[in-house]
Amino acid sequence: ESSIVERKGSIEEPVKGDLKFEIKTFSYPDDEVMTLHDIHFSLRAGHTLGIVGKTGAGKTTILKLLLREYDRYKGNIQYGSHDIRDYTLDALLKQIGYVPQDNYLFSTTIRDNIRFADPSLSQEEVEAAARLADIHNDILNLPDGYDTQVGERGVSLSGGQKQRISIARSIITNPELMILDDSLSAVDAKTEESILSGLKEKRQKQTTIIAAHRISSVMHAEEIMVVEDGTIVERGTHEQLLKFGGWYKDMYRQQQLEQKLEGEDE
Repeated sequence: ESSIVERKGSIEEPVKGDLKFEIKTFSYPDDEVMTLHDIHFSLRAGHTLGIVGKTGAGKTTILKLLLREYDRYKGNIQYGSHDIRDYTLDALLKQIGYVPQDNYLFSTTIRDNIRFADPSLSQEEVEAAARLADIHNDILNLPDGYDTQVGERGVSLSGGQKQRISIARSIITNPELMILDDSLSAVDAKTEESILSGLKEKRQKQTTIIAAHRISSVMHAEEIMVVEDGTIVERGTHEQLLKFGGWYKDMYRQQQLEQKLEGEDE
């Protein structure tokens, strides 16, 4: 049974507007260790927030609170000037497109995987989402195109293809808030750039949060936060963080060098 309880008289209007995240402390149930502390940020509608940091720094925990997987914390999260706990779960979650790093595809056609949220969506709409996720041409090259079966009876897809199909599945719902949780980790730099530039153009009035290990995934964001040990240690634009000369700059230089060496190896 879920520990998340809808309050009486919860708001049924779909969430929209600016997002304000103010968490003083959060610990997982039955865990005395403080997972998050002093995480504060505001995100205007239509803007993109990047979240970077080491594995276990607290990036995904921030996203779990936004998705209301946990409601017990000191602080509050407001969406459109209302506490997210004052909305019905449908009003909140139907407006959020969440793409995790580990994607789950259903044992059905690629077409039905992409339009899983609404099987009545047309082939044209499916293909538009697939193009934005830069997976359309890959699908056309599969044995049965969009009718190709995924799963135990179907074709074996690469990690990058699974990620892009999952991104297309989120895009097609046209969510008010899209969350990419390290969900570009298995695609190459060129594909990543294509997807991010397409999303930025398509979602000019909608909000996006990108949590990533790869700096290139968040470079274009209006604000980037570096999270370490459950709190924010650096924040700013890509240019500001490079001037700051902390973890972000070191990681950016390291990843640029790795990318250059990989290019030389090819």
